[in-house]
Amino acid sequence: MSKLTLQNIVKRYGKIEVVKNASFEIAEGEFVSLLGPSGCGKTTILRMVAGLLDPSEGHVMIGDRDVTRLPPNKRNVGLVFQSYALFPHMTVFENVAFGLRRKGESGANLTERVNAALDMVRLGGYGDRYPRQLSGGQQQRVSMARAIAPQPNILLFDEPLSNLDAKLRDEMQIELKRLQQELRITTLFVTHDQAEALSLSDRVGVMYGGVIQQLDKPEVIYSQPANAFIAGFIGKPNQLTGRVESGAVALGEGLSLKPEKLELPEGSEVDVFIRQEAIQVLSSPEADALAGTVALRSFSGPQVQLVIRLPQGAEMVVEVASSAEAAALMPGQAVYLSVRPRDVIVLPQGSVA
Repeated sequence: MSKLTLQNIVKRYGKIEVVKNASFEIAEGEFVSLLGPSGCGKTTILRMVAGLLDPSEGHVMIGDRDVTRLPPNKRNVGLVFQSYALFPHMTVFENVAFGLRRKGESGANLTERVNAALDMVRLGGYGDRYPRQLSGGQQQRVSMARAIAPQPNILLFDEPLSNLDAKLRDEMQIELKRLQQELRITTLFVTHDQAEALSLSDRVGVMYGGVIQQLDKPEVIYSQPANAFIAGFIGKPNQLTGRVESGAVALGEGLSLKPEKLELPEGSEVDVFIRQEAIQVLSSPEADALAGTVALRSFSGPQVQLVIRLPQGAEMVVEVASSAEAAALMPGQAVYLSVRPRDVIVLPQGSVA
């Protein structure tokens, strides 16, 4: 087990920089996710760590060893692909044994390590089956067993759950979390799914435009986004625009919000973010509550989403539990929205690193 360090990593294709000066460290045993939209550079970083791409500038360090120019087989990393990448003509046992055989393992030691890896992903007894005889989730577990069998220093995941259906994704998230906690292997996980990143990771790095915009604990990323891009990308936020006036944010039509922290100068144009679940729906007015009218109602099982139209024409989506009194509201009814000052996120308009 080793730490992973990226030092001023740049990747160019011609004059286009797809990764711009990425520098961060993953501690021994830490699970870090890179999260972002397609094309942001997250998979490019993972491929440079794996040795599948060479950086244009910078260094990749595993422990105290500079592996920037080493081929993948000299880095002692395990890589789990989105597409499983299993050999269809090989049994589960032989798929898991593949990397060990290339390292010269054989006999009883190889058998012991393959079976241990299969037991760890809860596939003990499946060694004689072929990939076609397994479900998608089981195939992904085989690819995980293959990656951990050689006991790598670093474990890399390239969007490993994106090919699974929703139920299997939930199950595999639990399996991944359990496996990483048992092994304590330093892990870099790449995904565009924020639920995966937030639930699995010790820290999350949000990427956009080739830049790591913020790298922090999931709770900090969620509640204290560094810029407007992150605030709009993470969670299910309502986004409004306003102006800082007299220590509050004026939204127009006499509406205003007073956040707990407002450190921007008077007159600043700002983006305001309020997460759907942070809004309380009231039947009667209270101090600082926003008046509105129910425009749409959508039932989704455990939650009901209400679209509330404000006087100036803006709309806010509110998520309430199906068992809550507010869940019975119907289009056309008048309501009032209450938001705690600490749940109002105010950032410079359009800000991004």
